Amino acid sequence: MSKAKKKSENFPTKSDLFDVALKALMAHLAIADPDSGSTTITWTRLAINSVQYNLLVALFGTTTTTNTWLYVYPLQKNKATRTGTLTTQKDALKKKILAIIHAQRTILKATEKATPGTLTPTDKTAFFIPVPNPRTNSAEMFRIGAAVPLLSLSSVNHLEHFIDAHDPTTPKSTALPDGVVFIWLLRYVGTTAPTEWTQFSHLRFSGKFRNISSFLATQAKSDVWYTACYISSTGEIGGFSPFLHSTVAQTA
Repeated sequence: MSKAKKKSENFPTKSDLFDVALKALMAHLAIADPDSGSTTITWTRLAINSVQYNLLVALFGTTTTTNTWLYVYPLQKNKATRTGTLTTQKDALKKKILAIIHAQRTILKATEKATPGTLTPTDKTAFFIPVPNPRTNSAEMFRIGAAVPLLSLSSVNHLEHFIDAHDPTTPKSTALPDGVVFIWLLRYVGTTAPTEWTQFSHLRFSGKFRNISSFLATQAKSDVWYTACYISSTGEIGGFSPFLHSTVAQTA
């Protein structure tokens, strides 16, 4: 009897998913992970090479620093501002960033294998490092072991958003992960970015990877954030996705 093939997992390479995953990783590396029990900033706690980390920070950049990810990608993504030069810059930046991330993933996976428990659940999620034997009936193990969905906007129309929730372990698939029956999608509309999922309001429980978020005319031009999690067949709630931000378009 042949063994079931283990599902592979790696850092996303599709640009929209890469953008969401990279922002979540950089935010995680820059703070002290509460799950670690340490007040040391994550990248230092994980003993990531300072030269490589500083290079990663420089490539990530800011929205006002040219030829960095945060500057180039929004312009390249927007059809109105996209140019061949921006596309070339975007691809080159992504290649350089992935080279650093892949190298660090290899080191961290080896460290975790040698000393189990070195990585926290959030470390593994941020670096897309698989959790062994994720299937379990335990609510706590589902929270830790289940993949956290990655959200992206497939389109922004008049007073509505089309939101995709991807399983990062199989980013090209539209199926839910094993043992998952629903995606719980939440939304927050406000003027200040939310800091935790409890600030969000329920939008819907869905069995589909793509969902519509509709707005009233009075909400046009508002800032909106989304987050989501998986719910298992026995009712356990998984971890919440990195927050996805957009604005409500008014085109009609």
